[in-house]
Amino acid sequence: MSQEAEHFDNYSRRALPDSERASAWSIALITFGIGTTLPVFWLGAEVTRSVGTGAALGIFLAVCGALGLISVVTGLVGARSRLSTYMVLHFAFGRHGAKLVNLLIAATLVGFYAVTIDAFGQAASSSLRGYLAVSPALCAIAGSVLMTLAALVGMRGLERLSGFSVPVMAIFVLYILALALGAGEPGQLAHYAGQGGGMVQAVSSTIGMVIMMPVLMPDVTRYAHGLRGCLAASAGIAFGFPLVLMAGGLPAILTGQNGIAENLAHFGVVLPGLFILLFSNWITNTANLYSATLTLATVSRPSDRVLTLGASVAGTVLALAGVMRHFEQFLFGLSVFIPPIASIYLIDFFLLRGQRYDDKLIAALPAWRWSALSAWALSCALAWCGTSGSVQITAIPTVDAMLAAAIIYPLLHRCTRGRPASPAASTIPE
Repeated sequence: MSQEAEHFDNYSRRALPDSERASAWSIALITFGIGTTLPVFWLGAEVTRSVGTGAALGIFLAVCGALGLISVVTGLVGARSRLSTYMVLHFAFGRHGAKLVNLLIAATLVGFYAVTIDAFGQAASSSLRGYLAVSPALCAIAGSVLMTLAALVGMRGLERLSGFSVPVMAIFVLYILALALGAGEPGQLAHYAGQGGGMVQAVSSTIGMVIMMPVLMPDVTRYAHGLRGCLAASAGIAFGFPLVLMAGGLPAILTGQNGIAENLAHFGVVLPGLFILLFSNWITNTANLYSATLTLATVSRPSDRVLTLGASVAGTVLALAGVMRHFEQFLFGLSVFIPPIASIYLIDFFLLRGQRYDDKLIAALPAWRWSALSAWALSCALAWCGTSGSVQITAIPTVDAMLAAAIIYPLLHRCTRGRPASPAASTIPE
């Protein structure tokens, strides 16, 4: 492998060597930094204004806490196999089945990249309006270029960015919370009742925003030394995300606006806030591009650098087309179609295969594992029906999808189990 290829090698198609491990602190900084982004601030404002302060805080803590716990378990898959999520999926869904799932995940990650670029372009243009006339499109393109450059370096780029910017962002988030609490009238924020929005929609939107973190956690925790790194990663979700969501929600109560630029202007911290948010979006979209590259690498043959550039261009085009207008629908769809993937590969790794995933055996796997694909389709259909109230296990479609997949997959696997196709495959329990 050439020096240039080594520089851009994300170990996207093979197990990560032990020499590439990262500290638990670095991993925690990355997961917290991913959450400190404009769409998360925006969703915090939207949910808080919809259901009220108390209900929103309860939703944020419950959803992020639950998904943080799930992240510990999904993280262990990466820490013990040293494989990315997209290589892990080969064992549960088959060599070609995994490509189908990975295409959906790649499209989702490019969608998140586009939404973040779109939000950044709007916020940057609005913040600079009093100083410099720059269009949202130009700001979005400039931001996309910076984020793509960091993504080309891969995980090490994320580490370097997170190491110096996340502590600053954490202080900024706490500062915004302090400003909001100090600006409101006594009881104004605590007793805000909201605009009467639906709780199920608020919960589903919050899950949709955060759900990619536990599902894709192996991408980060394959760099971890073990359980400690997985716990550190989950802490960034369980504690970091609620802080950012509330930092978006409380100022929105005072201003009546969801946009972070308008809320920063209300407190007179537009330019410092814009500078800090640039770094926050830089980390988030670097992570989106990094994960999208890992996904696409399992589907197509171009180099990681070419895949990163292609995903960046596609996301930027979507951002310029105004993808942010459909953000809530996007999140709701994610809360139905993505969660069962985690249930299936967790059941496969821990219960069906005894935690034995070896990248050397992937070539011996069957092309399709219909038990996993069928379980995924059935659980998504059940959750989708639940959105209309026709079929429900619980009142939350995401929970229905995950529970259904966890039950249906092992049953179908048992019914369709056959003999291994080769001696190599026999080392992987069916």
